[in-house]
Amino acid sequence: MLGLWMVVPGAVAQKGSDPTPEHKTCTVSPAPALSAADQALKEGHSEEAERLYTAMPESSGRTVGLVHAELAQHKLDAALKLAEKENAAHPNDAVLLGLLGEVRYRRGEVEEAAKALNQSGRLDPCLARTRYEVGRYLNLNGMYASAQRQLEFAYKLAPEDPQIKRAWERSQRVPLTAEQELDRLHERANEPNLSEEKKAALENTIKAVQAQSKGDCTLAAPVTNAKVPMFASNESNLSSRPATSSGVDVILNGKRRRFLLDTGASGLMLTRSAAKALGLTPEAEMQTGGIGDEGSRNTFLAHVDDVKIGSMEFHNCMVRVLESDPRLGIDGLLGPDVFHSFVVTLDFPNSELRLSPLPPRPEETTATPALGTDGEAVQGPGARIRRDRYVAPEMANWEKVFRSGHYLIVPTYIGNTPVKLFILDTGAGQNLISPDAAREVTKVHDNDGDRVRGISGNVNHVAGTDSLFIQFAGVRQQISQGLNAIDTSQITRGSGVEISGFIGYPILHQLMIQIDYRDDLVHVSYSPHLERMH
Repeated sequence: MLGLWMVVPGAVAQKGSDPTPEHKTCTVSPAPALSAADQALKEGHSEEAERLYTAMPESSGRTVGLVHAELAQHKLDAALKLAEKENAAHPNDAVLLGLLGEVRYRRGEVEEAAKALNQSGRLDPCLARTRYEVGRYLNLNGMYASAQRQLEFAYKLAPEDPQIKRAWERSQRVPLTAEQELDRLHERANEPNLSEEKKAALENTIKAVQAQSKGDCTLAAPVTNAKVPMFASNESNLSSRPATSSGVDVILNGKRRRFLLDTGASGLMLTRSAAKALGLTPEAEMQTGGIGDEGSRNTFLAHVDDVKIGSMEFHNCMVRVLESDPRLGIDGLLGPDVFHSFVVTLDFPNSELRLSPLPPRPEETTATPALGTDGEAVQGPGARIRRDRYVAPEMANWEKVFRSGHYLIVPTYIGNTPVKLFILDTGAGQNLISPDAAREVTKVHDNDGDRVRGISGNVNHVAGTDSLFIQFAGVRQQISQGLNAIDTSQITRGSGVEISGFIGYPILHQLMIQIDYRDDLVHVSYSPHLERMH
């Protein structure tokens, strides 16, 4: 990955300070008056904002506003075309270069984004938007501490920028204790003139906080290494059909249940029927989404007294339960991110899940591992302690992957195109691609006879592609029969960067995949079924 321009932020002075040749001092300018178009964009009326910006005289402010309005509507091609046109007309304009970097980042063209942001930052290290976009890039790269420093500086330069302000305020929230949070929520719930809808939402949040405060899912006895057998399965449970997934057995409160190993999911999630059989009591409701066009699914939180996975036993664990059962024959989904305290090895050829110690960071002491069954990411923009990615000497040849939440995002080639971003998804029974990405290298045609289903139900429209190849993390495979193509815009919006597809079980089951969720590192071992990339 390209190393970004990283200037140690200098002092932020008030308007009127004179920069010196030795140490440039950034000047904080008062927030400009908002135009009608700016106000419309700020309030979320992106279509109206686009119309108003289009009617304005040409200026850099008009261009920036118009591109932001197009990005808000996911008009990525139009935004890139305008940004490139303006950069060609005004080369070495730091503002327009920063804008181009923002557009390319949103499109998933991360290396091109880094180049534009580097150039923008070198021309003017005092641009708040460029600093903000550099921070977003660094977050995606697992450089959480460095990203926060960029956000802090961006906020000092432009405290009234709506996006920067929201991001900064989220980053500054001091985590409350459960008691403090409950007091705050009860106070809000007792406010006069509160609508029934808001009151119900607050009551549900109160239940969620109460549930989350009860479980820490601690390891009952020290375990540094573990091996757990994996089984192969398909949705119909017919032995005559090839496997579409792998899973492990988990013992919950003394009862054995089968869980699909799904890197596209997070935490420990049970089906409604499995939870009912275990006698679990709903404690709070929440929403969960994923692939599918039927919207987010209702889930509820529940506690399990005892969870055993192989030789490991955890006590007092919170789990999520889907109100609908998305897969037949499976009792739930197990996101490997639950083992964020370990190096996770998914050895599909040998049907084994292995856990081993993470190499200690230089500043760390040994900690007792816990199981992240509630699906919360161990690191990220909202984490209490932000650290930059650490690559231990023994992991020097591991791939540095991107991560958004629990999604592991790998740079992927599908032809002679710029790199695309695909999600590693062991829970996907097939490899998937977005129609836009597929059209860059092959033909796309209607294929509605095929079925694609995820946590959010069926995908309404499924297209198909002709032959293409997928190349990632040192391996390459030709997909002679083509892929199913689906709209990935919902996943893209949640990730903040264009997701062009999913590398699913048909490829991943041939590999041994090692994952370090702490530092966003992945190592893929070659299998003879795949071509080695030269």
